[in-house]
Amino acid sequence: MADFETMVDLASERLGGAAIWATDDFFAPKENLLKPGKAVFIPGKYTEQGKWMDGWESRRRREGSEDACIVRLGLAGRIAGFDVDTSHFLGNAPAKVSIEATHVPGYRSLEALLGADVAWTEILAPSAVKPGSQNLFAIADQGTYSHVKLRIYPDGGVARLRVYGEVEPDWPLLLAEHHVLDLAAVEHGGVVIAASDEFFSDRRNLLLPGPSRDMGDGWESRRRRGPGHDWAIVRLGRAGTLVRTDIDTTHFKGNYPESCSLEGCFLRGEATPEALEAAAWRELLPRTKLEAHTRHQFSLHAGGPVSHVRLRIFPDGGVARLRLYGAPFMG
Repeated sequence: MADFETMVDLASERLGGAAIWATDDFFAPKENLLKPGKAVFIPGKYTEQGKWMDGWESRRRREGSEDACIVRLGLAGRIAGFDVDTSHFLGNAPAKVSIEATHVPGYRSLEALLGADVAWTEILAPSAVKPGSQNLFAIADQGTYSHVKLRIYPDGGVARLRVYGEVEPDWPLLLAEHHVLDLAAVEHGGVVIAASDEFFSDRRNLLLPGPSRDMGDGWESRRRRGPGHDWAIVRLGRAGTLVRTDIDTTHFKGNYPESCSLEGCFLRGEATPEALEAAAWRELLPRTKLEAHTRHQFSLHAGGPVSHVRLRIFPDGGVARLRLYGAPFMG
């Protein structure tokens, strides 16, 4: 796994990502590119166009040099890397891909996006891809982008496109509209930077928008057989003074934590493991009993702004969502 694969998939459908235009999707629709989960292959399944494929696939090109697809990211941000996954595309994968990106604040119609006045920046030069494989590309560009354009040379199929990076919220707009907001929300730049255990499900699920869909759509650790407890650390999208939390155990019935607590600290520099270990953590929520399949709401001990929050669960188990409401720090 590449380091950037632990970051937010900015193109995720769950976050509002959408494939909005393609030069051609004769064999398989562009919308498949952003579907959750791994692509599947069903032997013997055909459509009127040909073999059914779980991805985006253009027809065989007889003129011109490439096909292209534009993806509107669900959340604008700085891109750290791509996964151009050609799973199950073996004799019909592209030879190369390239990716361009642009940042368009607010809403822009598709017609406007296709106009000559939109400046696209190439952030991945034409690069060879392997058929039937995850093709991972790290990106050094530090720009903020809202849309990407995937080009495939000369044609063919891509199963999935993941665009990993860091969310860049429109803070002037958010601060103008809200005095208190969920500072941990992924759409506001919150990220779970570490967890003690993710055996059953991914820590990043904690901050996803909306309610959890099922038990696999939260964070769940394995059963602890020794002493201790599990924990997850959240870097807030913006430091702030927290006033309330939602700790949601929906769908966790026989595997919810017995109790939990919250601590906060304020770090100005990089949150290295050493910096987090040495930080002055203070109690925001004392150890408090939890119930199964319940959305719990608790007031928090404020005591000044925090940039990071540590959720402790005793001794182990699953939490569907964590919300941390507060007033953004203006300093």
